[in-house]
Amino acid sequence: MTNLKNLTVLKNTKQSSEPSSKGSNDYMSYHNQGFGASKGAQGNINNLKASLNALFQSYERKCKEGEEEQVKLKQPYLTEKKGKTTALNTKYEDLGKLEGQEEVLEERIEKLKQDKIDVKRDPEKYGVEVDSKASAKFWIGLALIIPLTLYIFIFYISTSFSGFFRTFDPSTDLFGGMFYPKALTEAWEAGILEFGFVIFIPFVFFGLGYLIHMFQQKNGFLNYFKIGMLFVVTFLFDAILAYLIEEKLYDLNKSLTDPPFSVSYALESPGFWVIIFAGFISYIIWGLVFDFIMHEHSDRDKIKKQIAAFNKEIKNLKEKIEKIKIQIEVVKEDIKNLEVRISELDSIIEGFIFPIKDYKYLASKYLEGWMYYISSELPLGKSQKDKLLEECHLAYDKHLQENDLDGFTSQNQIFKKSS
Repeated sequence: MTNLKNLTVLKNTKQSSEPSSKGSNDYMSYHNQGFGASKGAQGNINNLKASLNALFQSYERKCKEGEEEQVKLKQPYLTEKKGKTTALNTKYEDLGKLEGQEEVLEERIEKLKQDKIDVKRDPEKYGVEVDSKASAKFWIGLALIIPLTLYIFIFYISTSFSGFFRTFDPSTDLFGGMFYPKALTEAWEAGILEFGFVIFIPFVFFGLGYLIHMFQQKNGFLNYFKIGMLFVVTFLFDAILAYLIEEKLYDLNKSLTDPPFSVSYALESPGFWVIIFAGFISYIIWGLVFDFIMHEHSDRDKIKKQIAAFNKEIKNLKEKIEKIKIQIEVVKEDIKNLEVRISELDSIIEGFIFPIKDYKYLASKYLEGWMYYISSELPLGKSQKDKLLEECHLAYDKHLQENDLDGFTSQNQIFKKSS
């Protein structure tokens, strides 16, 4: 069995308890052929071996040449291949669509990365309305507000200490009353409460300045009224500090005939107004610069928000790409499995189906006819007949082994060509 030995088993067909549908006449024909051949050869064992080989070759050739029967047996595999091929084409289309989507998303990410650079150069192109010189104005305003902040710290620490806690000596002049280098040191020596009052009083004015900025963000009479009240409160506090300092300076030089210090005198004193405007005007300038900085910063912040929006979109697109890549891998795996199965089906279709159980059944009938002649008509003694019959069984088993037929119990066996 040269051809069959060059084939590899792929799959068993459904096992049947009986041979394929053959008429009883076919089986009797093989029985009679065996009987006649045995009679002609007088039961010779070598003739039996040759007859079985010839029987197998004839049956195998008949199966291979039975094209109509082979097509019928292979029809399920042809149908399966057609379905798998259609599914494979669909998977290739799905793969192309997914790869196209991935490419579009990658291009979108690259564009967004470029937009992050371009939005700084031309914000209006992206619908961000900002002053083109906002960055320069911001840094100029920041350069102004830092020394103003230091000045207000120094002014209010010094004037608040001088107005509430300091004892003036006769050599103190207006400038010395306003700016006192030892204000923090003496406030610390006076006690923790005095030090805390002096060190934190500037933050009250910074807080008022911040509130003015916040109220300016919204239009309306109420907001304007609040802003006006904040200016009044600041002015009154500065007036109180100026009044206290001016009073202490007045008392140092007051004679017995001079009237006591009063509000009317303070209003007429240039020093009173110098102290007020040294603090109040600087405070107003600080507030305006602060509002200006915050406005310019809001323009810068618009650009940052736009960049943040680009980054968020890039992140979302990358997440979509990761999901698409997972889908692509799944589709590629499906394609691989389909191609493997189609290749197997091609091998099945190109091979042939050999009805092993039918052949073994027919061969056994042939053997029965051969042995029936020996046992019924061959003129031999009983022991000789028994020995010859045993040799016939052994020859039949060896025939099955030599042709790789002894291990199969299924109705049909599918073979494909070895690669």
